[in-house]
Amino acid sequence: MAPKDLRPESPAAHADTRAPAPAHVADRQHAATEDAPQPGLRARKKAATMHHIQETALALFSANDFDAVSIEQIAAAAEVSPSTVYRYFGTKEGLVVRDEYDEPLLAAVGYHVARGADPASAFLAALDSIWEEHFVIEDASTRTRIRLWMEVPGVRAAGYLIIEERIDEFARVLAGTGRWTFPEARVLSSTVTGMLVAALRNWYETDTGGDWREHLTEVSSLLRGGRAPWAQPPRE
Repeated sequence: MAPKDLRPESPAAHADTRAPAPAHVADRQHAATEDAPQPGLRARKKAATMHHIQETALALFSANDFDAVSIEQIAAAAEVSPSTVYRYFGTKEGLVVRDEYDEPLLAAVGYHVARGADPASAFLAALDSIWEEHFVIEDASTRTRIRLWMEVPGVRAAGYLIIEERIDEFARVLAGTGRWTFPEARVLSSTVTGMLVAALRNWYETDTGGDWREHLTEVSSLLRGGRAPWAQPPRE
């Protein structure tokens, strides 16, 4: 039996107009990536294909129940083979939890930490650097991913495995400055990442139509005002 034509509607069709990120965001993004090597043609083609597959999948998930959509249906709608979907994303859950902005976010964190920023400030500045693309241009897709993360148990489980990986990647960046040992850096990384996840949950539970950066700012202020580990001067 041929896969059912689910006729996805692009998430962009549901996008609402968002206020743009602050003017300094573009400068931060440029500064954080100016020394980074540019991807080659093959890498750019792969990234474009992955983006297209993920957008197609998110549109299908939005129009239909997550469990009702198969990899084969996603592949047919994206005009690729099922093996291509599996090769790039591994699982159906991977189509939701994979975030193309993770690498530039981590690079921006490294840029700011290397220049003396504390972990929380570096992470918030890094978020600013990807805000326009991730949370304005890609607003509808980002909201769809967050909704699926919160509502589908399998996606949520896969997401927390990704979070553990990102915590350690963040920790390696912090430890690389020599200001913290890796165990210390992992604690700091876990704290900052937990702040982001808490803000995301608050936004989802109370204000899904609003700007979730407001929730992030509120949690960040609480951390800065409390006995956060990075409030103490780093060791000499």
